[in-house]
Amino acid sequence: MESTKAEQRQYHAMRAHIDQLLAKGWSISGRDPLRLESAGHSCIVRHGMLISDIASSARAA
Repeated sequence: MESTKAEQRQYHAMRAHIDQLLAKGWSISGRDPLRLESAGHSCIVRHGMLISDIASSARAA
């Protein structure tokens, strides 16, 4: 049985949100787990949730 990439994606809304962040200037800084960074802030994606890195937010303040 052959599956397509569209069938493998589970978090369509998360993918759309990440695409919006990338369009606003965020960048991918890691892939396992997915890590996004912008202006001293960073987030990781775990189990379909975008989690802010509190330590990076405190450094940026």
